[in-house]
Amino acid sequence: MYDRSATNDLQLLTVKQAAKRLSCSVANIYALIEQGTLAVISIGKSKGYRLDTADLEDFVNQRKFRFQGPRPAAPKTKLKHIKL
Repeated sequence: MYDRSATNDLQLLTVKQAAKRLSCSVANIYALIEQGTLAVISIGKSKGYRLDTADLEDFVNQRKFRFQGPRPAAPKTKLKHIKL
């Protein structure tokens, strides 16, 4: 979790800036907002949403993982209806 006690600076991003930071589409960010996965701050009626950079960092950190080795190969499906 981000510690704001060190600095009292609240850094907010627009949806477009958050999408750029996460290397995804604006539509993807709005979908995460609608799902309740990302918390937002509403700025007026027409100014849209702002996302706290600390919340965005928490979102990324919660989704980090490491692969535990090579994945086993998927079994090949035999297509019985196709004759070669």
